[in-house]
Amino acid sequence: MHDPFKPVVEGGSVNSAEMQRVNRVKQALQQGGVAIGAIMQLASPELVEMAGRNGCDFVIIDCEHGSFYLEGAAEMIRAADAVGITPLVRVPNSDPSYIMRALDSGAMGVVVPNVSTLAQTRIIVSAARYKVGDNGGSRGTCPGTRATWHQTGNWSEFVRWSNENIMVWALIESAAGIGNIDEILSVPMLDAIMMGAFDLAHDMGYPGESLHPKVTEALEGVVSKARDKGVAVVANFFSTSPEGMAQERNRWLAKGVRILSIGSDRRLIHSAMAKSFQAAKGA
Repeated sequence: MHDPFKPVVEGGSVNSAEMQRVNRVKQALQQGGVAIGAIMQLASPELVEMAGRNGCDFVIIDCEHGSFYLEGAAEMIRAADAVGITPLVRVPNSDPSYIMRALDSGAMGVVVPNVSTLAQTRIIVSAARYKVGDNGGSRGTCPGTRATWHQTGNWSEFVRWSNENIMVWALIESAAGIGNIDEILSVPMLDAIMMGAFDLAHDMGYPGESLHPKVTEALEGVVSKARDKGVAVVANFFSTSPEGMAQERNRWLAKGVRILSIGSDRRLIHSAMAKSFQAAKGA
């Protein structure tokens, strides 16, 4: 029987180990370091490349609020590969088909919005892993995807690598999610909790007040519980000034957070443009 992973070019050979990418987020955490990233909402591979060249470890390619879908995301994933950073895709919702397609496109993880229940968490974790033994994985299998380098590697090696390196981040952005956080954190193979302060503030009745004391208190409770369970936490910066970012960084590091997102490309570009124009005008 023909091996679907045997190179189709006569005389060709592929070393699967050489084709496997490094998950810089997991690497940083394993080494006791900090992973720094940004959210990409504009359909621009060039911006992903710029992020990588300026020191980002990961990018979150936003297919929930961004102006593109998987076709554009795949090009941005390629850009991340080109500069050696780790691409994650924020999928539109928790539907397993979205998770599978994002991972098949080459994403090294998914960020799933508005996770609020135990059942939902189990579904997204299962959807991101291939079934091996009784691990509960349910990711659909296909030998010919971009993630498998187009059918040119060893399937068993790829499954092992994928299950070890793909990340699932649950975005907690509702009062229901806060209320069910103990159950959510109990799900094995959930890699991280990402804090959605803006949506949470709106849901709690404080629209636009991401730093409202009640919102901050709720999120700090999540951080404490996640740390006790050994689940990583992703914090988002809201400041655009170096001084403000330094304060946010120090605040979260002091609470044990080791994955930091400096904000979205839209906000970062807007802030840089505003400062440049103000300087040019002599303001």
